[in-house]
Amino acid sequence: MPKKLLYAMRHAETLFNVQHKSQGWCDSPITPRGIQQCRIAGEELARRGVDFDHFYSSTSERCCDTMELVCQAAFGEVRPYVRKKGLRECGFGIFEAKDDFCEPGFMGDMLEMRGLVMQAGGGESMPQVRERVFSCLNEIMSNPTSQNVLVVSSGGALGHFFVRASGHGAQRPFPNTNCMTYVYEWEDGVFTCVDVFRPDFSGLDCGGMDGSGVPNRWELDFDAVRRELAL
Repeated sequence: MPKKLLYAMRHAETLFNVQHKSQGWCDSPITPRGIQQCRIAGEELARRGVDFDHFYSSTSERCCDTMELVCQAAFGEVRPYVRKKGLRECGFGIFEAKDDFCEPGFMGDMLEMRGLVMQAGGGESMPQVRERVFSCLNEIMSNPTSQNVLVVSSGGALGHFFVRASGHGAQRPFPNTNCMTYVYEWEDGVFTCVDVFRPDFSGLDCGGMDGSGVPNRWELDFDAVRRELAL
């Protein structure tokens, strides 16, 4: 029997991504550009021709919306999927919904300290996230009826899973991007990352001051606003 395959996708662009806010267990909606990202990501899955038999999403709305939009683009319909809290993003505690520059930043050998600060503020440590996500995905792949599985989660959760699956001390060699997808082979509780792909979003509108495609307050058409208020 061939090894089982797990496709683990990050959610599409959200409002908090654009606003550079910490987005763990809190949520924000997918942007118009994020909706287009889902279409492109779904078309990429369709080109790969994977016959998925199970679908799972984080309980976060941004992940559920991504799953539904991607399935619609890939298969022409929303496939039934299961929502799992174990797939949620890291819990950031008191840093939730704050500007992301407020998050503690530690690099190299001190990186684990970041998670301890988060945990002290009511969030999760890095080992807690890694074990939570690993346990959830291992349970999913252990299902005897699972062969090809699509999962939608968040960037931090999937990054921590990559570190856990790759072995203690491993570092991600690349940044997470929206709808980026890790492909793992699974056999007897062992995950092996065999591919990482990013859909091509180069054709999307990248307007907005931060290049997100989402207008911000400095780009309001004040003449149009005045006209609306005069009605």
